[in-house]
Amino acid sequence: MSPPTPPTLKIQNVVSTVKVATALDLVELAGRIPGAEYDKTKFPGLVLRHASPRFVALVFSSGKLVLTGMPHPDVLPEAFATALEVLRAAGATLEPFDPPRVVNIVSSGSFGEGVALQRLAIAMNLEHIEYEPEVFPGLVYRVADPRGVALVFGSGAFVVTGTRTEEQGARVVAEVRRAIDQAAAWIPV
Repeated sequence: MSPPTPPTLKIQNVVSTVKVATALDLVELAGRIPGAEYDKTKFPGLVLRHASPRFVALVFSSGKLVLTGMPHPDVLPEAFATALEVLRAAGATLEPFDPPRVVNIVSSGSFGEGVALQRLAIAMNLEHIEYEPEVFPGLVYRVADPRGVALVFGSGAFVVTGTRTEEQGARVVAEVRRAIDQAAAWIPV
């Protein structure tokens, strides 16, 4: 039997954050930015959606800016510049700031074969694995280094979250793959 092919990660979402001001008047900005959404009874931030590059900017009165919905980290510089341009055009006073930093990358993929989740949970029997099929249909596998979480499903599909680079995501998947292979060897079918 040939070894399984390594799974390919597809980035689904990149989240980045930066503080660009001490305070921002969201009511004023919402009135000046076409398409801006702001209803503090539903969400405490101003929501700006942008189609190209694709991203959503969440602007908070504290001056914090969160960019989410980006399909790849390479989009971050253009998305950030676009968000700043919109804020400045609306009259926002921005202060010197550090470059935005990626705080989360969500990726997905498949191992290409089904995964016996119960076997994996029993074989690994570790604190960093959670499997309660009555509550959630997947196995939660927490990785300490690099820090990340893989949600593994019986179909072989997985979602990786909590990483900050593509390479970290790949390392999380590699650790989970090793665990699956060890579980298969430890508890034969």
